[in-house]
Amino acid sequence: MKIVMISVMMPAVENIRGTSALPYHLLAGRDKSIEIILYSYNLNGLSREQIDSVAKELNIQIHLLPIPWWYSFILNYCLFFRLFLKYPFGNYLSLSSLQIKNIIRNSPDGIWIYGEELSRVSRQLKDFKRVHTLPDCESLYYHRILGKRFTISNRLSFWKSVFMYPKFFNMERNFDTSLSVHYHLVGEGDVAFLKEIKPTIQAHFLRHPHYQIAKPAKVIAFSSPKIKVLIAGQYNLYMQQDADTMIDCLIKNKKLLELKEHYIYTFLGKGWERHVASLNDAGYEAHHIKFAPDYIEEVCKHDIQITPICIGTGTKGKVLDAIANGLLVIGSWYALENIAVEHNISCLQYNQIEDIVEMLKNIYLKPSVYEAMAEQGRMAILSQHNNSIVAGKLFSLFQG
Repeated sequence: MKIVMISVMMPAVENIRGTSALPYHLLAGRDKSIEIILYSYNLNGLSREQIDSVAKELNIQIHLLPIPWWYSFILNYCLFFRLFLKYPFGNYLSLSSLQIKNIIRNSPDGIWIYGEELSRVSRQLKDFKRVHTLPDCESLYYHRILGKRFTISNRLSFWKSVFMYPKFFNMERNFDTSLSVHYHLVGEGDVAFLKEIKPTIQAHFLRHPHYQIAKPAKVIAFSSPKIKVLIAGQYNLYMQQDADTMIDCLIKNKKLLELKEHYIYTFLGKGWERHVASLNDAGYEAHHIKFAPDYIEEVCKHDIQITPICIGTGTKGKVLDAIANGLLVIGSWYALENIAVEHNISCLQYNQIEDIVEMLKNIYLKPSVYEAMAEQGRMAILSQHNNSIVAGKLFSLFQG
């Protein structure tokens, strides 16, 4: 099978200025008989050296698509202009007649499109079988933002959503619903929301493949005398409200001596300075790592990951990283949605932030129970989020 792939960004083993890891690991997991010719706008800005490395690692051909002059001009000098567009800015990208001829000359068996905003490109190639990986339904993301109560500091995100929601809704309402195109998403809720917008669409939920696994695999045995807790990710809109509430719970409750004696808390990512200082002032042992040269190596030094995500869509890569590498994850519904784990069997899901306190108390009292839970989580991810299995399901859509 020969597939031409058209992507907004260049695949990369980790997310680099965008969701570049998902296509990388789907390509890495494909059957080796599938030939891939990639045409990429490289909006995530990989260097020529990095691009050559990706081509070699994945055994694919790569051709760069030039970014139109108007795209760069508006992006750099006329951002305000984007507010008046009916559709998202990236949706105005399209292929030239010469680029289309070059693609047709490859005689592909199908076209794989990566990036929700490339629906115009998809229609230009309507004579081919197509799989369009979104990977999330963006209108659902903005819909969730608009339906959530945020603090005054997040008003900018709210107003951004007011403008962006109708743009993505309009774009998705115009998606091609012919039998020659399948839409691939990594969220069940995303698929359901897209089908509400466009009931006749062929949309499919496939598990998000896990990324890197430490070798040798981490031995799951909680650290002693203190269990090591990790909070990974930047302090931003996705975590802000739940993270702030969690810290308040830890420092304002006077009966939490055991959580100071039995745990070390490490924050990995930017923006956590205030939280680390507050915990240390309250008598906890807390550390801050702004950047880890080897992310997976750093994750594996810990026993538990708390992921206080309060908004989002799709599948959260850092949660997959943690569970696949043997950490017990405590997370919100948003953190754990679309991941093949179950509360109290292979993870811990909190309903209220205050639940985290009781969960931490139980863990240090019965560590072996929760070590086994972490192992159940790891087994579930390695089996159901295996990149070869997921890639097989993706490429089978070209035969449907």
